[in-house]
Amino acid sequence: MNRFTTRRVVALACGIVVFTSALAQTAAAGPLPDSKGTEFWLAFPHNSTGDATKTLFISADTATSGTVTVPDAGFSQAFTVTPGVVTSVTLPVSSELMSAGIGPAVHVMAAKEITIYGLSRYGATTDAYLGLPVDVLGTKHTVMAWGCCYHSEFAVAASQDNTTLTITPASVTTDGHAAGTPFTVTLPLGKAYQAQATGDLTGSIVTSDKPVAVFGGHECANIPDATTGYCDHVVEQQPADVAWGEDFLTVPLKTRLNGDTFRILASQAGTVVKINGTTVATLGAGQFHTQLIDGSSSISASKPVLVAQFSNGTTFDDVTSDPFMMLIPPFEQFQTGYTVSTPASGFVTNEVNIVVPASSVGVVKVDGTPVPAASYTAIGSSGFSGAQVDVALGSHTVTGDGDPFGVLVYGFDDADSYGYPGGLSVAPIARATTVGLAPATESRHVNTQGCVSATVKDQNAAGVAGVRVDFDVTGANTMSASAYTDAAGKADFCYTGTHTGTDAIVGRVGQISAGAAKTWTLDVRQTKLTANPVILQFSLLKIYLAPTAKLQVLNPTQPLAGKQVTFKAGSTLICTATTAADGSAGCNGVIALLQSVLVLGGYTATFAGDGLYTGSTDTGSLIK
Repeated sequence: MNRFTTRRVVALACGIVVFTSALAQTAAAGPLPDSKGTEFWLAFPHNSTGDATKTLFISADTATSGTVTVPDAGFSQAFTVTPGVVTSVTLPVSSELMSAGIGPAVHVMAAKEITIYGLSRYGATTDAYLGLPVDVLGTKHTVMAWGCCYHSEFAVAASQDNTTLTITPASVTTDGHAAGTPFTVTLPLGKAYQAQATGDLTGSIVTSDKPVAVFGGHECANIPDATTGYCDHVVEQQPADVAWGEDFLTVPLKTRLNGDTFRILASQAGTVVKINGTTVATLGAGQFHTQLIDGSSSISASKPVLVAQFSNGTTFDDVTSDPFMMLIPPFEQFQTGYTVSTPASGFVTNEVNIVVPASSVGVVKVDGTPVPAASYTAIGSSGFSGAQVDVALGSHTVTGDGDPFGVLVYGFDDADSYGYPGGLSVAPIARATTVGLAPATESRHVNTQGCVSATVKDQNAAGVAGVRVDFDVTGANTMSASAYTDAAGKADFCYTGTHTGTDAIVGRVGQISAGAAKTWTLDVRQTKLTANPVILQFSLLKIYLAPTAKLQVLNPTQPLAGKQVTFKAGSTLICTATTAADGSAGCNGVIALLQSVLVLGGYTATFAGDGLYTGSTDTGSLIK
């Protein structure tokens, strides 16, 4: 099976999917681990100008209110959010980290969940990031940055008081600390620490005794190299290593020519990286691979990695553009819908890149309008397709049909640009080491419900909560669906099988999977018929008819061999069959049994379905 499997929640004749408890249990344990939240601690690493405008763009699915504070600057501003409208909060100049060392952090609180994008803008040097809430912050981060040409940098904001950071710089001396030599920093609540170097800080490791927010990038980067103009500020807030993934799908940046620059960062030794199925690198912990990719692609790794797509400098292809950094969410962290926002003003071109499974091509909508199927291009043999969609300035909704899909937002102006993921799950998928399905085997009657329970555990056999499990069913009843694990690491998947035969069920988290089998059989009820020919009419096949009228049988039954039986679905002929020696004839799993009986009277008895299916009434007739 292809590693990028498409999935679809179905409610058709082939089966009905029901989630019995997984989503409710996850919600009971707390909000899903994603980029929406009610509390954020953010930082703004140094932009090369030193006086860039810092703005928070806030959106929400429901109306809410909150407060933005910058303790160091004595700044506090209340805000309200209306669904579908971007709320902007401009921060004081002093909210930026101007140099290496300890400086200001930004605190956001809201009554209900919000999404935040942070923009650092100055003419010709701008970038933005997707903020991650406190409830998904972690304690180990391997930093993604850039190395050319001014200062490579990263910033760390504390979410709790007296947070101790242990920082190991990668490859270059950082603020007087030698490469590869750990040093510690203690942060009070409301503070952030910024590290800078003239080399590349990508691969630096930040561990902490309490959860922190980490922002990596560069004060003004030339991309892909020093010969390409013009430099631009690049930044992204980065998920903890535990939320990294193994499977990624990419779409080119619209309007750009000759490809985009990608960087793939490993946190574990022996990480094998493939692009479009071809091995391109084997990485050690903290090592990275940088490559220009022209066209859509699939990127996979044998162990969790972090992937960033960089916009190249303007002179790379001489179109209206500039560098930015945009993290690519792994397929395992896709969501089923997004509310996204562009900056409120100032960018002439704004785009949304969408990656969807094949089943959602032509289905996903932007602001209620389906993206036409013709807008999509297949991403190799991955089973996914990508589209580039023009959007206006402001807030936008991107909705699907239940399948997880990915969204990225970016824009260009004269020698200026921004880019960030539109949203993502931040589940600890890298913790998952095993997936189990129970029951391993089961036999059920058709038109009843069968379930499997997936249990996701880490290396210590503890359940992993908030992880999306993808279920694929192949065989007699083909379908796919997804569910999230609860606090115990369990996710339930139930469906109704309407075809006889055996289903193979696979539960998957990234590259980890387990299998189960479910066999579906008829609930055999033999209907005694005496006429030749006999016509059975029913709207769904494989439904055995049972009598509603009682016939008084006066002598033993005898099989009727060599009799013709006609099977119809409504007025459509399905097939004809001749009864065997035992009086039976079959068609597509439905069995008619003809026997000679002596009944009182000469009349027609009507037979109705036995209630084991969903559909219109099915009838058969008995004529003496």
